[in-house]
Amino acid sequence: MEAIDASLPPRVPAALPSLHASSLQLLTRGASGAFVVSVCGTGLGFVANLVMARVIGRQEYGVYALMFSWISVLAVVAQAGQDISLIRLLPSYIRDGAWGEVRGLRRGVGAMVFAISCCIAIAGSVVVYMIGAEHSASWRNTFYVGFAMLPILTQLQQSGALHKAFKRPVVSGLYQTLGRPLLLIVLMGVLALTVRDADAPWAAMATLASATLALAGSAWHLVHKWPEQGRRMPPKYEIRRWLTVGLQMSVLSIVMVAGARFDVLILGALMGTGDVGPYYAAVRMAGFALFAQGAVNVVLAPMIADRYDAHDLGGLQLVAKQAARFAFAGAFAVSLFFTVTGRWLLALFGRGFDSAYAPLMVLLWGYCATMALGEVGFMLSMTRYQKLATVLVLVGVAANGVVAWLLVPALGATGAAIGAVVSLFAWRGLAWWVVRSRLGIEPSIFGAARGANAS
Repeated sequence: MEAIDASLPPRVPAALPSLHASSLQLLTRGASGAFVVSVCGTGLGFVANLVMARVIGRQEYGVYALMFSWISVLAVVAQAGQDISLIRLLPSYIRDGAWGEVRGLRRGVGAMVFAISCCIAIAGSVVVYMIGAEHSASWRNTFYVGFAMLPILTQLQQSGALHKAFKRPVVSGLYQTLGRPLLLIVLMGVLALTVRDADAPWAAMATLASATLALAGSAWHLVHKWPEQGRRMPPKYEIRRWLTVGLQMSVLSIVMVAGARFDVLILGALMGTGDVGPYYAAVRMAGFALFAQGAVNVVLAPMIADRYDAHDLGGLQLVAKQAARFAFAGAFAVSLFFTVTGRWLLALFGRGFDSAYAPLMVLLWGYCATMALGEVGFMLSMTRYQKLATVLVLVGVAANGVVAWLLVPALGATGAAIGAVVSLFAWRGLAWWVVRSRLGIEPSIFGAARGANAS
């Protein structure tokens, strides 16, 4: 079994126990804070979507859900992997005292992503104009607003990635995870009181406004908390390195997000926006099962990169096992809760939404089972196996497409949910095997300290 690199000098053994204890303490403290933010943010997101569905109705909510699914995928394309580059490179720059590179990374990557976002938004608007005659005015206007939102969303993601890279897990979710849905709830309430026939374009404009305000708050916080060393040094731009790392990461990120939204897109293509609305509500509810994993990943991603760069396999094993158990416990608790209350909560969205209870159950317990395998995605993408991780996720996306295409015409939204779960089992199962065989790490909830002795 291969360790990280047998030719590299090991750390001083006496220093490892305190280092590992510090890593676990950081993971627990950071994940706990991020967990609270994630729970509250997911809850606010659920309420925001519930209010939106009640205000604009099932059909219009389906139009909005389809638009936002497309924009979510295109936002990852526009990032070109640079949000992950920030998390991957900034800790090493800071550790080496390269504050010129830190400042250059912030400026250069932000400008690059903004330019790509604007180009995609313009191209997308042209496509909407060309095919718009085949759709309603509501559909066209919703997508126009969505493309106008794209540069704002990518800059908000960039700002959050910078907070993550500085190991501020709570702050990283404060604006995007908490602030944006809270503002959206307020704005949708205003729409309900002031606009008689609010529809999907109005909901999209409310989302655009909430994202803009959240970005302003996050940018202000970042400026005021920027390290003093990084203010004085002239920026240095390692554009080739950013592009190299970013392109390696971008394909994986695009494939993962596209795979996560693929079920919604296929359902919309085969069954129409009327079926998308209830299923999207189920997807939003099932997302609660992932909030523990999301909270852990905020802290875990830079920690994996840091432990891997330090050639500390034992520390990597410890944080991987702890993270897997934390994520699984959260998913299991959420799945039990929604098994009991899910049908009633779906009915709150409006008439016909409770038809998504069966897809909700498939998604929840599928997520729960895959959480047991551990955070295999970051274990590969934050080490030297980004390309292999991309191939594995592509296998999962292909499985999703085949299963959903076969089952959606007969089973509707339940077929889409089955395709999504099959996708997760396919790529995460393969990734679990790769992490065990290539890194010598057992990332699942059953992980023992088998890598600890290899450090």
